[in-house]
Amino acid sequence: MDNYGDAGVCWRLARSLSKRDDIRIRLFCDDLKVLDKIAHGDAVKTGAALGIEVLPWTSLDVVGASNLVADVVIEAFACKIPETYIDAMRLKSSKGSSGPLWINLEYLTAESWADEMHLMPSPQNNDLNKYFYFPGFTEKTGGLTLGDWDEVTAQTVPPSLAPFWDERSDGGHLGDSYLGVRRISIFNYSHAPLEKCLRGLADMAKSNGELIDIYVCANQNISAQLIQSLEDLPLRFIQLPFIPQEDYDWLLSRCDLNFVRGEDSFVRAQWAGKPFIWDIYPQSDRAHEIKLDAFLDLYFEGASSSLIKQGKSAMKWAEPHEWWGLMEEWTAHSEKWSDKLRALGQLEVKILDFVKSQEISR
Repeated sequence: MDNYGDAGVCWRLARSLSKRDDIRIRLFCDDLKVLDKIAHGDAVKTGAALGIEVLPWTSLDVVGASNLVADVVIEAFACKIPETYIDAMRLKSSKGSSGPLWINLEYLTAESWADEMHLMPSPQNNDLNKYFYFPGFTEKTGGLTLGDWDEVTAQTVPPSLAPFWDERSDGGHLGDSYLGVRRISIFNYSHAPLEKCLRGLADMAKSNGELIDIYVCANQNISAQLIQSLEDLPLRFIQLPFIPQEDYDWLLSRCDLNFVRGEDSFVRAQWAGKPFIWDIYPQSDRAHEIKLDAFLDLYFEGASSSLIKQGKSAMKWAEPHEWWGLMEEWTAHSEKWSDKLRALGQLEVKILDFVKSQEISR
């Protein structure tokens, strides 16, 4: 598997924090090539323009040896900070100052235990404290990163997408034989049963007199044979190059249905307020199934019994004919869910509030 999700979450948080208060940010990454792809081709250059110093992971040892440790250290996804840097953190704490605030940014989960674990201290055997920070979907958790979503999605077609976004995609000249156009984006793991789903969508489009434009992101596992077999049906496959995070957000906001995966694109699909199908990262012990069910219970809370049933089935790759007819209702429900998440507060704001509260109490 790749690490676009982990890198993407960290890059978004760094960008969001860089726009708030007077904060100097260093972002350490163990694979800058991955970060480059989502940061306009050059993470170091793009970061510098935003006030973010992007450094290779190996630089942590150098920074630690120089005792130039940060006031706030965010350890994302159990990345395990090198001992050299941790020793420097401990040294700074022992010199009479309060020492660095150490935050462990955890993976996103809707499971109820995250409510109780959020912001819990974890005393280390080196006299430092580490705090668990859980993003989430309830008031008791740390929220989700919104970032510049409103700004970028309000813009016109981004340059990277302009060659692929024509009148048909904007609902222009469809012809008398079609009732409308749907737009779908796809960004899944390689194991996803996409081909079966796409055949079902092709059948639905034909029977409903619709056109479907399918935006295929980052070379997804859709075979040329499948595309050729569906060429006489009202589907158009549009292969996209790897695009920056902001442009991907714009795409999600304009599509009627988004296939997403992991954590980063999963969160952005929720801000879009549109129906989505989440390809959750699979785990060998099947723990991902528990995580998926926990999220679906929260996400579909308050929906009609039919949407709950068919929506949950859609998330588990049911045939499109089972849920396609509920798209309008699902869209309205997704918009309400997005509004609910906004009301809970954004992660970048809540994490700064926690930092400030610790500064006052120490």
